[in-house]
Amino acid sequence: MIGRRSLILALPALALLPVGGARGAVPPGNRLAFHVMRNDSPIGTHVLDFTRDRDRIVVRIAIDLSVRFLGLVAYRYRHRNLEVWDRDRLLSIDSETDRNGRPYWVRARAVADGIEVEGSHSGAYRAPADTTSTSYWHARFLRSQVIDTQGGRLLTTRIEPVAEEIVPAGALMHPARRFRVTGDLALDIWYDADGVWSGLLFRGEDGSTIRYERT
Repeated sequence: MIGRRSLILALPALALLPVGGARGAVPPGNRLAFHVMRNDSPIGTHVLDFTRDRDRIVVRIAIDLSVRFLGLVAYRYRHRNLEVWDRDRLLSIDSETDRNGRPYWVRARAVADGIEVEGSHSGAYRAPADTTSTSYWHARFLRSQVIDTQGGRLLTTRIEPVAEEIVPAGALMHPARRFRVTGDLALDIWYDADGVWSGLLFRGEDGSTIRYERT
């Protein structure tokens, strides 16, 4: 949804990552949902629904954002993504995005020695077999090269551990570790001890602050 290419270079960060793997990163209830806030005002939701079949995990992702100005919609974002994983390996991506009227798409399929990717803003290429995606839903995102699920580009980042903090999770608060991502992505992201995605913070193109809070 944000970004360009990803190669993890900050080795000290790796020792701090959760080690539960993809199955541990699926929360109870098989749903992960966030309120999306812009400068502390709600603008929409980001919802991930999980289906498990033995070692396979199917993730259905829906992002719906709308920014209003003087009662009129000034910006609208709609993203739909279907991902299939075999334990910690990404098998496929099928995404469609409407970014304020501009279409984007990605198709990716795992092959024996990599992942064949084609996207609206990347063309066709082969990514390494351990590549993950910008769906962010488990901490493998911090260890691997990353496919941008909006337009398909391969992203390069650096990871810096920041601190353990208390973040909202619905009506509760719980501890999660904060990581700073720089390079082709610029954001702060939180994962709890099980590797469940717990929060996100970044700057919008207009300089506004975008924050994700778990519901």
